[in-house]
Amino acid sequence: MTVAPDIYDLQGEKYEEGWGYGWSISPAFLVMTDDRDKAAKALGRAAIRFSYVGDSGRELTLAEIEGNDTEYTPNYVSDVYLTHLGPMIWADTKGELTKGMGEGMLGILVSELRSEEITAVVTAPPADLSLEGVPRIEPQP
Repeated sequence: MTVAPDIYDLQGEKYEEGWGYGWSISPAFLVMTDDRDKAAKALGRAAIRFSYVGDSGRELTLAEIEGNDTEYTPNYVSDVYLTHLGPMIWADTKGELTKGMGEGMLGILVSELRSEEITAVVTAPPADLSLEGVPRIEPQP
């Protein structure tokens, strides 16, 4: 498993204020692999889990999310898009990704991909990648 070391730098500007270190982005993850079906399944499971990642990077329970107004979680996580470069997902974080949330999401994604026992490269999709008309599948647990 290879993860682009600058995956978030490829997507936006860094910041060191407010919530602490992070990026001014809503993150996207592209998985390049020869086994697109397994990668898409792993991305689907990761997408569901991303909805529970707080800005601290911790994966919260539903009860914690409903009763907590101090931990921010993504507003939306996309379906899995089956692009010509590989499957991808993105999360709406209102353009703010803390270091903790970024590390938490990446850890989840790598774990889910490893569970499929595939070789893959995780990176940021190119800025000019259009999702218009791209087939997509709903995340499945």
